[in-house]
Amino acid sequence: MTKRLAGKTAIITGAGNGMGQATTKLFAEEGAKVLAVDIAADALAQWQSTENVLPFPADLTQAEDIECIVAAAETEFGKLDALCNIAGINDLSYTLEDTDDARWDRVFDLDLKAPFRLIRRVIPFMLKGGGGSIVNIGSYAALRGNHGPSYTAAKAGLAGLTRSIAFAYGNQGIRCNIIHPGGMKTEIGLHSGGQYHPEGSARLSKLIRAMPFFCYGDPIEVAYACLFLCGDESRLINGAELSVDAGMSTC
Repeated sequence: MTKRLAGKTAIITGAGNGMGQATTKLFAEEGAKVLAVDIAADALAQWQSTENVLPFPADLTQAEDIECIVAAAETEFGKLDALCNIAGINDLSYTLEDTDDARWDRVFDLDLKAPFRLIRRVIPFMLKGGGGSIVNIGSYAALRGNHGPSYTAAKAGLAGLTRSIAFAYGNQGIRCNIIHPGGMKTEIGLHSGGQYHPEGSARLSKLIRAMPFFCYGDPIEVAYACLFLCGDESRLINGAELSVDAGMSTC
């Protein structure tokens, strides 16, 4: 069978682990050439000998690194078909009272500002090639407000950004959609820096225990959703919010 992304190119952030790692692997297996971006150079070493994957260490919170990422894709690929904004952290369920400006800014800089900057930079590049697909990774928290205010607000803002891009560029061949994962087997807590807030995490745990069903999904489940949204089968899907949460958002 023909590989579903044969001939396509992609930038995937957070490619060193978790959902970004799974998506990078799947895209490469399906024939795409991938610029695999992560802040941890050691985590990117896994891609050194992988065909069609170019590891690229970068700090997404730095504007100059955003420019370098897209410049590298322009040089290496000549066109861009897909952007998957997967890198992110959460706020460790910190309550409003204990959320200081530094925590708020740290979450917003990576979870909302970085995708905004990347999208702003890649759209002219995509337009030159006739269009492309942008996939943002939101969160169940954006739909139900179960984390702290900074993470919930950043992911809800990312959903708004998604709709804005879909509306503005859909008639030019650029689609933009967002995936809202539920609980996933990733190391996002470890990368978010520190321990979970006892009150906030207890509140979230109580909510999860009360649900009629809950399971931690594997990152590949989100990768499959990204594959679909970046493939030709989804050409009429634009501005959509897709929950990959085993139904958590119905509760």
